[in-house]
Amino acid sequence: MPASEAVAGPNAETEDFASLPARMEVRGLDAYFGKTHAVKDVSMSVPEHRVTAIIGPSGCGKSTFLRTLNRMHETVPTARMRGTVLLDGEDIYAPGVDAVSVRRHVGMVFQRPTAFPTKSIRGNVAAGLGVLRAVGEQFGTEERVEEALRRAALWDEVKDRLDASALGLSGGQQQRLCIARALAMEPGVLLLDEPTASLDPISTEKVEALVHQLRSYVTVVIVTHNMEQAARVSDQTAFFLNGELVELSATTELFTRPRDPRTEAYITGRFG
Repeated sequence: MPASEAVAGPNAETEDFASLPARMEVRGLDAYFGKTHAVKDVSMSVPEHRVTAIIGPSGCGKSTFLRTLNRMHETVPTARMRGTVLLDGEDIYAPGVDAVSVRRHVGMVFQRPTAFPTKSIRGNVAAGLGVLRAVGEQFGTEERVEEALRRAALWDEVKDRLDASALGLSGGQQQRLCIARALAMEPGVLLLDEPTASLDPISTEKVEALVHQLRSYVTVVIVTHNMEQAARVSDQTAFFLNGELVELSATTELFTRPRDPRTEAYITGRFG
């Protein structure tokens, strides 16, 4: 599908998200750390080729929720969940479903850049491709690396030093490198957990522009503590509070005409 047909404009207020194909569906999701009930009975859809932002105060469960979408939550000791998470209609928590395979299709980038210090720029991007070869996929590594770097808006900056250490890149470049590494696996969904929280304003602007472009290739879910950022980059926004999903709607609508008084109190700065 051409990019012009795959996506609408960001913050499309009139778009009916309920009518769009759902890349992911969450139904009655609860997540725990030991006895702590971190995410409480959340149900929502993640529409295909759109950016969904998740906002809320610290400790509201937004990052925990994000990690349930690719089974990273279960890697934490004492963590557990119940409910249903569907990826293209298939339950990622069903018996027999391989968590590593899920994470290949639902990639994730964390708050701080996690470039592999012993690998080159090329090696960082290609780091996961050996897993794909092990399951029989055939592809040209160099072509896959270049395409991922282009999609991460980094190719022109690094194409002449692919064999150099990734640690020679700036923080913002390293974060886009991490995004390229995730994109090299060709996921259907990309999860971004506060990807600009540790970056300077110029690098933040580049990552935000990249998020907008990525909608043509993948479905994006971004957790952000920055409400202005959510308004700039997302099509729909979910507001979490005390582990609950308070409101989910088109981004422009949520920020201009919130339906719940708790949402209005948060976006107007009365708490958080």
